[in-house]
Amino acid sequence: MQTNTWVGGGASHFTKELFSHRVRLQRAFQSALDEIAELIVRQGGAAPPQLRVITPFQTSMSAGAGGFKGIDTAQMELLIRELDRAGDPLLEAGSQLQNACSTLCVAPGAGPAIGSIGAWAETQTRDLRKRLETITRVTPIAENGLPVQGPFLGMNTIGAGAAAYGLFGAFDTEPNKARDLLSHASGGDAKALEGILQLQRQGKDASLAQRVSAWWKTLSPATAKELTGAAPGLVGSLNGLPSATRDRLNRTFLDQEEKRLTTMLSGLREKAGWAVFSGEARTGLEVAAERISLMLKRVQEVRAALAKGGQNGFPPALLLAFDAVNAHGRAVVSYGDPDRAHNITTYVPGFTTQVEAGAADFDRALLTWTAANRLADGKQTASIAWLGYDAPQLDLGLVTPGHSVAADGAAAKGAQELVSFTDGLHATHDFAVPARLTMVGHSYGSLTTGKAATLRPPGTFADDLVFVGSPGVGTSQAAELGTGRDHVWVGASDNDPVAKLGRFGGDPDSPEFGATRFRAGEGGHSDYWMDRSDSLRNISRVVAGKFDEVQKIFIPFLRPSDISP
Repeated sequence: MQTNTWVGGGASHFTKELFSHRVRLQRAFQSALDEIAELIVRQGGAAPPQLRVITPFQTSMSAGAGGFKGIDTAQMELLIRELDRAGDPLLEAGSQLQNACSTLCVAPGAGPAIGSIGAWAETQTRDLRKRLETITRVTPIAENGLPVQGPFLGMNTIGAGAAAYGLFGAFDTEPNKARDLLSHASGGDAKALEGILQLQRQGKDASLAQRVSAWWKTLSPATAKELTGAAPGLVGSLNGLPSATRDRLNRTFLDQEEKRLTTMLSGLREKAGWAVFSGEARTGLEVAAERISLMLKRVQEVRAALAKGGQNGFPPALLLAFDAVNAHGRAVVSYGDPDRAHNITTYVPGFTTQVEAGAADFDRALLTWTAANRLADGKQTASIAWLGYDAPQLDLGLVTPGHSVAADGAAAKGAQELVSFTDGLHATHDFAVPARLTMVGHSYGSLTTGKAATLRPPGTFADDLVFVGSPGVGTSQAAELGTGRDHVWVGASDNDPVAKLGRFGGDPDSPEFGATRFRAGEGGHSDYWMDRSDSLRNISRVVAGKFDEVQKIFIPFLRPSDISP
């Protein structure tokens, strides 16, 4: 009988071991009975009735076809009690049987076998109880974003994230770098989180965000406070932390960066003298000052984007990531809480994206929220502007491998970071709230989005993919993107030459690609978010799940005689 006590992850390994030990236990007792029966016959006694030891195999563990699922704490407690109840008697039975067999001159092999199974049961009891105690200490995240301790409130079934961290580790057969880094971080080592961040940026481990989520929830308040105090921006960048927590930490980091960069700029100007900055010959100090001024502009641009949240009917803005220093910067801003929203959309911009010039990108997320929220029927909407990768620029990088808009290197790297971000959205979303995730890729950002979709198994990246102004998404068919072709949407404005390129894979706007094409108006490459435009209306309908209202472009029926030879 299967009751889903423990589904997925280590359950498969445990079930195999349990089955193996039950078989060994049955064979050991059967062997002892057979040996004793033989002894009776050899000594002239009548053959005893033939006895058979039968232990029906019942389990409440399974592998779970969809990956790790979680555990039911009450049923797991019963399992632990049963193991505990079996351990001592089996150890005692093994010892007594071995002594009896020795006295009767019967081979003692059954006794040690039974005793070893009792020892295994005791080891599993201790291990599972320790992990269950850790899991059941978890409570919902407090308002200040820090985990609090106490009994698990209101839920008898633990979600995948909380259970996965403790239970996966017990059954790793190979060194696990993420587990070791998180273990070091649990001891207050903030530098260990740099390693986790690097692993996330590679996008290889689909379970990493879940494990980070569980690690954070089981962290002691003192350690959480120590880590966030030492490196708020680093902790706030981790996919798998609650969005409200990331926002609080990244705003603190934003303040720190503004203060640090302002002090640095003031010091450079004082050292170099004001004349250096008045248009005379450029010096190394002036170049450094210009770089710092650029980073300060990124801070100011993000502040302006955050300030729009909570105003004029918009939802509060959450800062999910920020980096003013590296390359073209990083900034991820959500209008609405993606952890509790029913409709979530992430906008991925393309060519020339820069945080310091990101006002239009943040506004597109707001425009999408406004249009989709009108159709939400009371459901919550979250619209995210994901400026989270190094998009190609109009500079020398244009002809540099890995950065050129004519190549897919920048998209491939960006896809790794994007898929890790969406792993985090899945890990932190309130599982009591039904949700849909729509990814919207524009221009080169559609290639980044398409590549990210292929890095995860079908059905695990997003529910719908929307591509506008796309030069190609890296595949030749919509069916290769993992959502089903009916949930791949393409809009191409009549006057957008980029949307006709089909440079990266097949042309998404062509009938052969197999996506659902929608009306996008007659604007240019940058006009898909024009207020009340066909393209914005149709994007918002997909985000809100109003698929029947999308203005689709149908291919007219062609008779064989209409097709030119």
